[in-house]
Amino acid sequence: MECMISSSGHYTLYRAALSHFDEENPNIGAIKRISSGQDIYGKEEFHREIEMLTTIKHHAIATLLGYFAEGSEMVLLINNVDNGLLSSYLGNENAHCSLTWEKRLKICIDVAHALNYLHSEIEDQKRIINRYISSSSIGLDENWGAKIIEFGFSIFLPPNHDDKGLYHGKPCGAEYFADPEYLRTGYLTRKSDVYSFGVVLLEMLCGRPAHDIIYFMDGHKGLAYVARQCFRMGTLENMIDPTIKEETSENNFVLNKGPNKDSLHTFMEIAYYCVDEVEHYRPTMKEVVEELEKALLLQKNNKDNPRISLEDIRLATQNFHVDNYIGRGGFGKVYKGNCQYGDRVEPVVAKQLDKQSDQGEQQFLSELQILMEYKHENVIGLVGYCDEQGEKVIVYEYASRRSLDRYLNAPYLTWMQRLNICIEVASALDFLHRGVGKQSKVVHRDIKTENILLNHDWKAKLGDFGLSLISPKSDYIIDSVCGTLGYLDPVYKKLQFLSIESDIYSFGVVLFEILCGRSTFVIHKHEGHYLPDFIKNKFEERKHDEVVFEPIKKQIEPRSLNTFQKIAYQCLRHERAQRPTAKEVLIQLKKALEFQVSYYSFRKVEFFMVTLICIRQKRFSW
Repeated sequence: MECMISSSGHYTLYRAALSHFDEENPNIGAIKRISSGQDIYGKEEFHREIEMLTTIKHHAIATLLGYFAEGSEMVLLINNVDNGLLSSYLGNENAHCSLTWEKRLKICIDVAHALNYLHSEIEDQKRIINRYISSSSIGLDENWGAKIIEFGFSIFLPPNHDDKGLYHGKPCGAEYFADPEYLRTGYLTRKSDVYSFGVVLLEMLCGRPAHDIIYFMDGHKGLAYVARQCFRMGTLENMIDPTIKEETSENNFVLNKGPNKDSLHTFMEIAYYCVDEVEHYRPTMKEVVEELEKALLLQKNNKDNPRISLEDIRLATQNFHVDNYIGRGGFGKVYKGNCQYGDRVEPVVAKQLDKQSDQGEQQFLSELQILMEYKHENVIGLVGYCDEQGEKVIVYEYASRRSLDRYLNAPYLTWMQRLNICIEVASALDFLHRGVGKQSKVVHRDIKTENILLNHDWKAKLGDFGLSLISPKSDYIIDSVCGTLGYLDPVYKKLQFLSIESDIYSFGVVLFEILCGRSTFVIHKHEGHYLPDFIKNKFEERKHDEVVFEPIKKQIEPRSLNTFQKIAYQCLRHERAQRPTAKEVLIQLKKALEFQVSYYSFRKVEFFMVTLICIRQKRFSW
């Protein structure tokens, strides 16, 4: 019994000591033992679960490590869920008090990402309806990361199915979570999972299980029914888990340690739409993910809130005056401004969301989240943001020299300065690609010289994260292609599989632009193809020296040039596995800088010795 983690209706979870899997970390797994003597889960469901778990791979879905079946004994071996089932924390005051609002949001986001993956992001255009989503089918690992662990009732959707409804015989689903429209008609869609997940969201909000008797009193018909009624009457806040409310002060939703009111309202609204009785009006899981991430961002903002009023931003930018306009960013126009800080005035940059942009709001939220969570000396600094009166604005530190593309053909930008800029960008990429602590990796998706900003001292800052994605631990993300032609990874463009290596390819283009003194667009105009093909042709013809910007040729030490060109060329490899990591690029660029520094040091000594000899010769001639 000491090994038992949790128990559900038809299975029990046990901790598994699996030393033969990992000697250093023997407690890496859990045993899911199917209970005997129950009707809903049999051998057919067992084998279906094995098929599903061997087909799919996602950080928020259980990983199948092995299985055992003999007689009535059926066991699945999965990765760890040391904190048990989510259902164990509902209605248990001693347990669920440890689930803060932010932790609940992250759990919900994990599951939402997993469902979105099942519904629309599995490779080969496969789609899966889980059909049994409930708080008892969600396990929690040692870091409170959520994993869907129940797939015995799942089904593959037929290819190119239009989602009007798949008739699936006798309906099934977790009691109190099943889609009422599916139960009534027998027609199953992905929106049936959305309904079930909506009930989980309401459980997380209220802190009580869906089967709690309170939801069936006075003629009520369950949690979803009660929540819909309360939402329409504007009283859903009365159902919020008291342990969440205790995180706030008496002046409701004020203290930074508690829930943010906007975060709660965003969460409540998407939960309400998920449990709509008519499946047509329910959101897709992609839309659910976006709203939950918005709720989390609002909550995070509440902790260290860098809000700036719209009035102050308008004052700083002279009401977004045309004279202050300095260009366009990922999702809108960019203006220079001046903010008052006590007795001093500091220049800033304000990016205003283009209200006509279809993806603008999501890009605004993505960029804001990354700038708040991923702080680094070579990532542009966040000053604050505004989200009021229909205006969304992000305010950044001002880089006085603007973007790097303006200086590619500047003869006064020395080789040493160019190397230092490259090193600083590589340092930012290494930071983003590794993640911070337990944070996920970030794929920038639009690395180019326009998005590399320069301070007065030529210090480089990576900016414009509107297209960026925060990636889970999985190596690839299936996503519609974004980026800029001339820099875009050809593998990503062809297959729509995004990875951190896609950033490396784009950075390789930047490295050669800095070396050539020409942008990929200028090369395309004169050569008929973008920089990567131009470089490939020159290297195959062994004309390496011809790609070097003429004004800096005599400055470069040969070993520095060779080291730089070698690592930059590796970045442009077509095969992703052959591209270096950002860390490897950083190491080689620093090596190129060391060769250059030693070369300058030698030249200084040589110059000093020649000067000394000349002085002595003149003195002797006297």
